[in-house]
Amino acid sequence: MAGQPTILLHLGTHKTGTTSLQHNFARHRKVLREEGVRFFGPGRAYPYLYSAFLDDPMVDAWNRLSGLDAAQIKSRDRTALAELQQRLTRKRFPWMILSNEYLALLPAEALAALRDWLAPHGRVVAVYGYRELRDWMSSDTQQMAKSGLGTRRTTFDIGLQRIAGFPAKIVQVFGVENTRFLRFEDAKKIGVCNHFLQSFGLKDFTALGLEESRQNVSISGPAVEALLAYNRAHPLGSGRRDAADVARLKALPGPRFDIGAFSAGEIARYAEAYPLARRLGLRIAAPDEMERQPRLAGVRDRLARGLHR
Repeated sequence: MAGQPTILLHLGTHKTGTTSLQHNFARHRKVLREEGVRFFGPGRAYPYLYSAFLDDPMVDAWNRLSGLDAAQIKSRDRTALAELQQRLTRKRFPWMILSNEYLALLPAEALAALRDWLAPHGRVVAVYGYRELRDWMSSDTQQMAKSGLGTRRTTFDIGLQRIAGFPAKIVQVFGVENTRFLRFEDAKKIGVCNHFLQSFGLKDFTALGLEESRQNVSISGPAVEALLAYNRAHPLGSGRRDAADVARLKALPGPRFDIGAFSAGEIARYAEAYPLARRLGLRIAAPDEMERQPRLAGVRDRLARGLHR
């Protein structure tokens, strides 16, 4: 219908500037409203939107650590959805943004249910951020170590999902015409908020005279490895974690963390997924540009893991 609002459903994935985007959009909410853009959320991901569309809410690690049982979580999520429904209905803006970096994890059926739930309020466009595989895996390992959830380096399978499986699923649910992929390497050059807004022809922060602050400051490689080991020995929720120890480990100096090169088998699997990613419009490195591990690196890494244990 004429004048139908557009709902930009920012699905993640995490480690593509999502926290910075959410923080800055919330910080400058009033100015954005004056430009016809309404951002939903308290600064971080809109609470419980991911959890509310899970068949089993205990799939979410944060739900498991919340101290609530499944019935209590479902009641909480229903309340949150009812509140969002009221806010979407009460005053519509030409552009409305919902951002939750966990939404890309939802199965296709749950994503379709979320799409249909939002559809009465406007045209729903899925927005998904992606980045080069090695950089994403390095950044995700670091984030999982910092959060306390990670005990091992991010696996190749998890990384490959972000540039092949998830984009294909999103296009399947929303259609090519209602999907937009945003490349993190482009966003870094001009700011994630500028890149997001420019992608839809909206006034960006520079035009509006706004500053974009950066969130999630990096930690060193030694800090990442130390935190992974600490998380294995002192899991979240165990009561054995010490905030001072965690802070000390995060502050360890050293070079930037890097996941390292890929094995021949991993590069072969990347080569299989590469044509699909390109057809979907993702601009990522070609397989022959991937750094390959030395021939005996796999044996060396297995020995190192054995010694570490």
